[in-house]
Amino acid sequence: MEKRNRESCAACRWNRKKCSEECVLAPHFPCADPEKFAIVQKVFGTNYILKLVQGIESEVRASAVKNMVYEASVRVKDPINGTASIVHELMEKIGKLESQLAEKNEELMNMRSQYDNLVSLLHIGSPHVEEDVYLTDIYTSQPIEDIMHDEVDPLLLWELP
Repeated sequence: MEKRNRESCAACRWNRKKCSEECVLAPHFPCADPEKFAIVQKVFGTNYILKLVQGIESEVRASAVKNMVYEASVRVKDPINGTASIVHELMEKIGKLESQLAEKNEELMNMRSQYDNLVSLLHIGSPHVEEDVYLTDIYTSQPIEDIMHDEVDPLLLWELP
């Protein structure tokens, strides 16, 4: 185990006790950042913090403490909902984005249908055009004058399926 400075960690200072070399809170609550522990202690209490940190593997302690600090800071700002208000807000944003995506997909399907209608109308007068030809290819292979003189109702080109 690494030798630490003899200075007490923020948790031990808060509790007015001497910080030992085996203190599990010292790596996560340094003396230079006492506000971090004060927020967590206010929301969760010292005993809960100590039990939580001691009860998990040392590899994930830093992540657990980071999450606890985040939860506590949000809980201080919003004591009723805490992080649930953030989750609710994000769920609303997801719902709005999903509805926008559905609208755009519908627009895309309508445009594809219009494209297919246009291609099928252009194929009526020219059987020599291959099936997988794009409009740019059709325009270059068939002069615009021929298309203009075909007996095609221009309103049919924009009908929705």
